[in-house]
Amino acid sequence: MKWFEENNGRFWIGLLAFAVLLNLLAVYNSDLGLDVHVKSAYVETEDGYVLDWGDTRQSDPNASDPEQATIVDSPPSITQPIVGLIFLVLVFVSFSTLNNNIPIIGMILLHPTVIFSSGKSYDELLILSIFGAGALLLNSAYTRPESSNVSMSRKLIAYSVMIGAILVKLNSESWAELFTIGFIIAAIITFYIPKFNLNPQHMLMGGFLLGIITIVMLGLAGYGTSKIIFSEPTRFLYSLPFAILNVVIIYALFGMILWPFASSTWKKMKGIDDDLACELSLIIGGMGGLISAYVAVLWTYESILWNSEWPWHMVAMGNNGRYITMLAIPIWILINRVNERVDWKKKRVLIGIILILPFSLLAGIHGQTMWTDEAADSMNLEEGEHFLFVSDATLGMHWLYTFHEPLDAEKNNITGHWRSDDASWEVDLETELSHIDWLVLSPEIDETPEGWSVVDTGAADYLNGGGTWRVLFRL
Repeated sequence: MKWFEENNGRFWIGLLAFAVLLNLLAVYNSDLGLDVHVKSAYVETEDGYVLDWGDTRQSDPNASDPEQATIVDSPPSITQPIVGLIFLVLVFVSFSTLNNNIPIIGMILLHPTVIFSSGKSYDELLILSIFGAGALLLNSAYTRPESSNVSMSRKLIAYSVMIGAILVKLNSESWAELFTIGFIIAAIITFYIPKFNLNPQHMLMGGFLLGIITIVMLGLAGYGTSKIIFSEPTRFLYSLPFAILNVVIIYALFGMILWPFASSTWKKMKGIDDDLACELSLIIGGMGGLISAYVAVLWTYESILWNSEWPWHMVAMGNNGRYITMLAIPIWILINRVNERVDWKKKRVLIGIILILPFSLLAGIHGQTMWTDEAADSMNLEEGEHFLFVSDATLGMHWLYTFHEPLDAEKNNITGHWRSDDASWEVDLETELSHIDWLVLSPEIDETPEGWSVVDTGAADYLNGGGTWRVLFRL
């Protein structure tokens, strides 16, 4: 520990370099994520774009229907892994205007979720970058040297950028309406909240409750998946505390290594009189509550949609907590602001890094892999043919779309079908799916239907549950 204190500057430079290396290794080692495979499977029709083999959220929780596909005006955008990482680095260059920025940048890049997202080409890096850029603009509105007055126009620009980050995540066609609502809320925060003279503690807790209430009100209005709150209130209320544990405790306090500073920062927030700290607290609290309640809604909705085992569905979908990483930069700006100068020689900081390091190494060096590309290569599908994929219902349709790119399905006019392991898939193969000659069974499927021969087998990675997958052909 003495070495850590005496060589603190060199330690943080080394950690930053190591975190960058892990992110680059993740880009090299990892396959694209499930959501990215789904986004890349949109095809153009006369009326717009649809998912080639049907929506991921089907009316039947155990079977797919290629005809059940929602038409959208344009396909969702996909950010290449290295592009998101470069964008984040550019934001970090602006972040260098803050004191003690190297340790903060290193710890953000060391977060297992950031490394995971780097490899999977998920939106988290881009959203973290855009939201962080908005927070930096907000910080500059209060700290610009040319004037002692706060720049209201710069604050509104900052809020517009942060709203844009949220809209990138939502990927909604109603972006104009949502932006207008968000801008009105931002204007209220900018011009009226400072007049209440509340301390950052009150703003953080009030914002958190307001975020949860917002999701509940959206459910009451029947908007999107939030309406599940009132059709399944018991399951939602059961999942909410676990979502808060997942989002706030695991992914934020533990994953971002915030816990060494949490207690001291919280105490100082009670007695500080600072408008920027109050606004940042409101933003962080509001988004934290919103994300926690949204994750609880997702767990409730998708457990019903996929008929998943409850409450274990929450464990299977625990990676939804990664959404909180978008707040990493504003959180550290707040900690810096409240503490004035952060002590990076604390023993607890080193302990926090050691605790998350195994997860970071696993995400970077090992990476995330799929077994479905090997299974796709084993099927000798001809143009216009169909195949059936059988798996567990949870994320079953997402896994189906991991076959789309390896098979070059759009060009070859190949159609994939999916059935859950609880469906009567063997009966379907002799009736409505009798035209199918190729079958892929995921590792959790033990049955071998009569009249089929095993063409190929392989081992799934232990991070994907392990076991042996099989490709079969009809005799």
